[in-house]
Amino acid sequence: MKLILLLWQREGISIVRNTFQMIMLVTIFLLGMYAIYYGYSKITDQHKTIKNVEHIERNEFERYKNSFYSDHTTVKEKQLFDIASNPAYAWYRHGYHAILHPHSLAHMSLGQRDIEPYYYKLTGTSLYYQLFQSELANPLKLYVGNFDMSFVLIYLFPLLIIAFTYGLYTEEKENGMLPLLRLQTIGLRKILLIRIAFYYILIVGLGILLSSIGFFVSSEVDILTISLWLSVVLCYLSFWFALMFFLISLKKNSSLTAISAASLWLLFLIVLPAVLNVYANIMYPIDNTSLADVTRRRSLENEEDLDEAKAVVLEYLQNRNDLKGVDSLLNVNIMAKAYAAFTALNDNHHRKEVSDYFNQIMLRQKRISLFRWANPAVNTQEILNEIVESDSEIFQSFYLSIESFHKDITSFYVDKLFLNKEITSKDYETLPKFNLKTDSQDRNQKIRNGLIEVMVTTFLLFSLSWILFNKTTF
Repeated sequence: MKLILLLWQREGISIVRNTFQMIMLVTIFLLGMYAIYYGYSKITDQHKTIKNVEHIERNEFERYKNSFYSDHTTVKEKQLFDIASNPAYAWYRHGYHAILHPHSLAHMSLGQRDIEPYYYKLTGTSLYYQLFQSELANPLKLYVGNFDMSFVLIYLFPLLIIAFTYGLYTEEKENGMLPLLRLQTIGLRKILLIRIAFYYILIVGLGILLSSIGFFVSSEVDILTISLWLSVVLCYLSFWFALMFFLISLKKNSSLTAISAASLWLLFLIVLPAVLNVYANIMYPIDNTSLADVTRRRSLENEEDLDEAKAVVLEYLQNRNDLKGVDSLLNVNIMAKAYAAFTALNDNHHRKEVSDYFNQIMLRQKRISLFRWANPAVNTQEILNEIVESDSEIFQSFYLSIESFHKDITSFYVDKLFLNKEITSKDYETLPKFNLKTDSQDRNQKIRNGLIEVMVTTFLLFSLSWILFNKTTF
C-alpha cells in the first residue's frame, strides 16, 4: 500500500508539472460542461415547444366545449359551435398532437431527437400526408452531429486516456529509469498496473463528475437510469485502458505506441462507422421515392359530381362491416362523407408502400446491429441512446403509435359523420388520447446485451495484455 501511494504521488506531481496534461484535463472538463449546456438547451427548447403545442390544443378544445353553453347569437359563436358539434366539420378541423416527450436524461445523449420530428399535429384527414409532408431529417445536423455529453465521453475521453498512458513503460526505458523499477520486489507488470490505476481513477472520476453534473441539471432521474449510464461509462473507458495496456505490453517505443493508439482511435470512431454506413447503403438501401406520391395532396376528380361522391363512399363502406346499412343516410353531408372516405381509401392504397418503407428501415437497423459487438465505440453510443430513449427505434415506435392514434381519431369522428350523429359535450370527456407503445423488455434486453459485449471485449483484451506483457521483450 505504501508503494502504491508513493507511485500515485509521483504520478500526481508529474501531472501538475506537465502543463500540456493540465491543459488537457481542464479543456476536457470545460468541453464536458459545454456539452451538458448544449444538450440541456436543446431539450429545454423542445420542452418549451411541447408546452406551447399542448397549450394550443388545450385552448382549442376548451373553446369547443364552452361553445355548447354559449347563446349562439353571433356568427362567430355559431361557426364555433358547428365546428364543435358537427362531425362534417370537426373531422378535419379538430387538431390533436402526438408528442414524443424527451427522457429526463435526453440532454446527455441527443441521438435522433434533433433530426427527427418529436411531435405531429393530426386531424382525421390522410395520415400519411400529415406524417411525411415535412422533412424526416435535417441534412445539416446529420452531417455535423451533436456536441453532447455522449460525444465527449466516446470521442474525447479516449484521446485523454491515450495522452496520459501511452508512455508509461517506454518513457521509463528511454529515460533510464527501467533498471531501478526492475529492482522493486513486486515486478514491472504490477508497477505498471498501479500507475495505470492512478490514471483510471483520475479520468473515470472526471467522467463520473461530468455525468453527475448532467444528472443534477435534470428535473428527475431514477436510480436505475443513473446506474445504467455510469455502468456504460465505466465499461467503455475500461475498454480504452485495456487497449492501452495491450499496446504498452508490446513494449514498442513511445512514438510507435502513440501512433498505434491514435490509429485505433481513428479506426473505431471514424473508419469502421463510415465503412459500416457505406456497407448498409449498398446492401440494405432505403427507397423513399414511393413516399413522393404519398405526400402529394389529392382530392376528388370532380368535386361537384354527387354520383362520384356516392361511389367513393360506397367503396369505403365495403371495408367497414361495422357501418353496414348507413348507405341509406348518404344524402346527408354527402360531400363531407365523400372526402372522409376518399382520405381513408387513399391511406389504404398507400399502406403497403409505407409499411415496406418502415420495414426497410427496421431490417437495416437489425442487420447493422449484428456488427455492434465488433466496435465498442458504436456499441456504447447505441447503448447510451437506448438508455435515454433517443435512439432510432424509439422513433419507429413513435410512428407506429401515431398510426394507432390516427385510427382512434378517425373512428371518433367518421363513425359519427356516417351515422349522422352530432358530437355532444359529453363526447369531449372521451376524446382520443395518444399513447406511446414501446417494448420496454426488448429495450432493456438490448441494453444488457450491449453492456455485456463491451465488458467481455474489455476482459479478453486485458487478459491478453496481462499474459503478453511478460512474454514480450523490449
